[in-house]
Amino acid sequence: IVARATNADVIPAETYAVLLREVVTAESPGLVLVPYSANGLDVAADISARTGWPLISYVNEIKRHGENLTVVAQMYGGKILADCEVQLPAILMINPGAFAEAAPGPIAAASVQTIDAEPTLASGKVRMVAIDVPDYADVDLTTAERIVCVGRGIGDEASIDLARNLATMLGAEIAGSRPVVDNGWLPKLRQVGKSGQKVKPKLYLALGVSGAPEHLEGMSQADLI
Repeated sequence: IVARATNADVIPAETYAVLLREVVTAESPGLVLVPYSANGLDVAADISARTGWPLISYVNEIKRHGENLTVVAQMYGGKILADCEVQLPAILMINPGAFAEAAPGPIAAASVQTIDAEPTLASGKVRMVAIDVPDYADVDLTTAERIVCVGRGIGDEASIDLARNLATMLGAEIAGSRPVVDNGWLPKLRQVGKSGQKVKPKLYLALGVSGAPEHLEGMSQADLI
């Protein structure tokens, strides 16, 4: 099912949830997969609350056993992995980069249904009034081939200079986790993670970073970590 609407890239998650809820109600799927993202958090929680279906987040792996599923999900900030049995129907939030891109397979016939999402999306209570695009005059981490990222574990702001010197020697950009940015040690444009930049450098060197799922979402696609 493909939903079409104008300006779909600026529609709030609350309104997307209404649309998906209508589709889920009409189609009664056995499984709903949602990306673990800022919008996905709102949408998945809405559908789960209104349908009563179980919701499991931070999913890294899915295995099928008869009519049920077993999923591997991160818990306690990604410090442990839990095997969870899931009775369908259910909603799973998939971690970015959890699954490799599938290789092309045999072409199978599939019917594509297009629905007009305009009426539903226009009925939302939240309106996007403006988009504030950051000024990347300082740096665009998304294009950096090498990144040295510092976290709260480096101890204090003075240690930033040591990391910056290392980055200079490696020809890398300096970046930080959210706690570092929240403390004012580095500017917002140098934050990596769910609420910052999503990067894919050839080298990602992390210093004093705990590796919370919110941070992994921004850098798990790096070639070498």
